[in-house]
Amino acid sequence: MPNNKPTSPVFYDVVVGNSFSTIEDGCTAFGLKPVKRGCITLAGARFENAPHPDPTLHDVTLWFPNTNSKHWDNVYNNGVITETPKDMTKNPAQVKKYTENYELRITFLKNKKGYRFVGVYDLDIDETDRKKKCVWKRRLDAFSSDLHEIRELLTKL
Repeated sequence: MPNNKPTSPVFYDVVVGNSFSTIEDGCTAFGLKPVKRGCITLAGARFENAPHPDPTLHDVTLWFPNTNSKHWDNVYNNGVITETPKDMTKNPAQVKKYTENYELRITFLKNKKGYRFVGVYDLDIDETDRKKKCVWKRRLDAFSSDLHEIRELLTKL
């Protein structure tokens, strides 16, 4: 006889050091589809584009930066990521886009084995204005997969 009882979701902790082999694996773990442009998988997926979007996560993105990117200079140092397009003519538009539109980024940095969780980041407006580059600062270094810490952080910002 089949068991028709609904199962409770299983939640897990995401902490600095957790990793995924691919961007696709990371997106799937959060119920998101990776964004593709042709055969290339882009380095981000927004929660607002989930199959069943949660309006409280509208400003949250999974981000998979690469410090060896062909198109971006992503520098990771002590909980800070500086993001700059290699084509500096695009930088003013990039900085303006993120200073005018708030975004919280759940960040998995590319390494030799895949993508390692390095924290939850948002834009440091003062440093971004000072450096004329996007400067992302770590706000959380762990959360549970039900994302309640992410929601709490969004209500405080």
